[in-house]
Amino acid sequence: MRASTLLVLAAERPEDHFESTELERIAGEFREHIRALVPMVRARACVLPQTPADRTAALACIDEAQGHVQMGNGDTDAVRGAVAARLARSVKSLCWHYDRLAPR
Repeated sequence: MRASTLLVLAAERPEDHFESTELERIAGEFREHIRALVPMVRARACVLPQTPADRTAALACIDEAQGHVQMGNGDTDAVRGAVAARLARSVKSLCWHYDRLAPR
């Protein structure tokens, strides 16, 4: 999942590197990644005590990512590129939290 974000995040303006339909497809894939990651990150975060910053940060990331899933694709290439980049950052953040909260 993390690797799939690299192309979009590496592009300063994703809309210049991808066609409209490809941006929509990529955004759809990122939404599916987020839907898969949210329960896994939540499960790891919820076993932590209520006060640790790691738990709070992971749950905030989940809330933000779920909000991004609800965004539409947009009606211009610039908006489609921005949506894809935002979703990619959410996927990357959720992967980071998943790894960070791994049992040691």
